[in-house]
Amino acid sequence: MTIPPPPSGHDIYWEKWMDAFEEVQDNFPMSLQDEEELTSEPYDVEEDPPETSSMVPVQGVMTPYGMLPITDDTLASRKFKFWVGHSNFRLTEAYYNVIGPTEGVETLDILTPYRFRIGVGKMFVDRNVMVTVRDKMIAYVGEKKKETIS
Repeated sequence: MTIPPPPSGHDIYWEKWMDAFEEVQDNFPMSLQDEEELTSEPYDVEEDPPETSSMVPVQGVMTPYGMLPITDDTLASRKFKFWVGHSNFRLTEAYYNVIGPTEGVETLDILTPYRFRIGVGKMFVDRNVMVTVRDKMIAYVGEKKKETIS
């Protein structure tokens, strides 16, 4: 990974968002059919149960609604095109109104005072949306700076 040069003014740098659970899912590439074949072997109840080492572990995450299995259907990174923006100026609540209405921005989360994540709609070109978001944010921070000077 190359480190970008320091900006000369206000700027946004982008990086692809990496889903922490995607790596967990990739470590267990078996399909449900494979899992059923491994765990559905009949056994006599008077015998010892089959070895548990042949059973496939199911990865999950605890949610307010109970345990949710991690599958291709539950991974956000498979449903959205997420990008993380890094700014060199403080992000306030007002930036929800600057970024949110941008055409192509499907989701928005301000993660820290200098970092935010957007989800770009599938029917939009990522780079076009990201340039528009960057331009709107820099224009907004410039307006705020002018207001404080006046």
